[in-house]
Amino acid sequence: MIQPVKTVPDILRDTQSAADSARKPIRIFVCGLPKGVESIVQRLHIEGFAQVGEWSKPLPSPIEGEIMRILTRYCEG
Repeated sequence: MIQPVKTVPDILRDTQSAADSARKPIRIFVCGLPKGVESIVQRLHIEGFAQVGEWSKPLPSPIEGEIMRILTRYCEG
């Protein structure tokens, strides 16, 4: 069965509930034209910052023709 694309509020709620009380989610957004967003995600992978699969799938942006992807990391306290 195909999973529906999650919305930005869904992703924010999911990462918040997945965090335990000692770990807080920190989210990094990349927004812009699809080609540019994918280029940044790939570049950050090459630099060792994050695996491509750690980012959300492309999400619609409030700006027509643009997308966003979200990376969630966790930090203490």
